[in-house]
Parts: sequence; structure tokens; C-alpha cells
Amino acid sequence: MKKALILTLALVIVCLTAGCQKSRTAISADTFTAKAEEAGYTVQNVAEQFSEGDVNDYLCAIKGIEPVIDYQIEFAVLHTVDQAKQAYQVNVAVFDSKKGASSSYSTVTLGNYSCYYLTTNGRYYVISRTDNTFIYVDADAKYKKEIDAFLKKIGY
Repeated sequence: MKKALILTLALVIVCLTAGCQKSRTAISADTFTAKAEEAGYTVQNVAEQFSEGDVNDYLCAIKGIEPVIDYQIEFAVLHTVDQAKQAYQVNVAVFDSKKGASSSYSTVTLGNYSCYYLTTNGRYYVISRTDNTFIYVDADAKYKKEIDAFLKKIGY
């Protein structure tokens, strides 16, 4: 009985801290642009870098001023959830291949949402998918807190 109570309390704590969300709401390219610009990023539409029909939208939120860019957060809107899931899995595999001797990572898959965070060799990597959208980050680890704050703000 005592063991069951402890497990139940632990589950409640995990749910409260993780938000216990079974699904999230994907944002649009327009919402991403507005939130990023509000947070001080310069947003560029780079969808033309892809073959016609590969993506609906592909945006880069850039922090820093050219020629010195601190980092960028990429946001993609794909045609289908399956395309986004495939892109997510490919990028997780790429990030996994970068793991060094001293790495920390976390991953969550819940409902329509998946995310993977990796810190290794002075770099910070994020791939986060909600429905047919995903976020991609490959940045210097010194920007981790700033990146995480923005991703939390937009729900990714």
C-alpha cells in the first residue's frame, strides 16, 4: 500500500512538472515569425533552398548581425505528419552520431509531439516536432538557456 502511494505521488509529480500533455498545438509560419521577431530574431524564409513541393514553409530565426551570426533556429512546415516524423528521426540519428564522451541528452515522445535535446562537445542540438512542423537547432552550447526560453515561449 505504501509503495503504491509513493508511486502514485511520483507519477503526479512527473505529470505536473512535464505538463502531462498528450498533444500540443503546432504553430503556423506566421506565428513563428511574429514570436521570433518579438524576441529579437531576424526571420528569413529559405523555402526556396528546397525542391518545389518538399516543404510548405521553412524559416530561419537568426540571432546576431551578419557577418557574425550567434545562432539560428529553423522552423519547418511540411506537407504531412509522416514527413515531419521522418525528418525528426533522420535528425535524431545525425545528432546521436555527434555524441562525445561527455554528453547529456533527453528525449520525449507524447501524443503528437516529439523532442530531442543533446549537449555535447560545446554544441547544443534540438529537434522538436509537433504534428507536421519541426524545429531544428545546431548552436554553440553557450546559447542553450536563451534557445530553451524561446522554444518554451512558442511551445516547442
